[in-house]
Amino acid sequence: MFRLVSTWSLPTTAEHAWEVISDVERWPRWWPGMARTVVVQQPGRDGLGQRTYVVVRSPLGYALRFGVEITAARAPSSATARVVGGLVGEGSWSVTSTASGCEATIRWFVMPARGPLRWWSRPLRRPLTWAHGWVMSRGERALVEVLRHG
Repeated sequence: MFRLVSTWSLPTTAEHAWEVISDVERWPRWWPGMARTVVVQQPGRDGLGQRTYVVVRSPLGYALRFGVEITAARAPSSATARVVGGLVGEGSWSVTSTASGCEATIRWFVMPARGPLRWWSRPLRRPLTWAHGWVMSRGERALVEVLRHG
């Protein structure tokens, strides 16, 4: 099981950050590494039930394909999700206000579901964790630019 935590410092309000982050179909427009995101089931009024198909390109040369289903949401502060497909587990997001804007914390508790990546996940834990951090840090940098310049 990979326990991955990223914290992004964002120069905007929690509400505005939530608005941009929750628009998952636009991620590939600004987030390097996000190859594709498709909402396959729209959320209910409360944000629950949204299902998104995600393809992430790793700097190590592989692509991860998985689904994310929102299981709890309290806009603009938190959401949890179930992860299925090439990765299995859960994720959570929280956004809190700070003196200089807000902070978004993204947590993934996942493992590869099948195939060579699952078999190699233990001996390659460090490179795989590095690849995740690379994708997430590129996402933070790009999001900061989007928030500053539209």
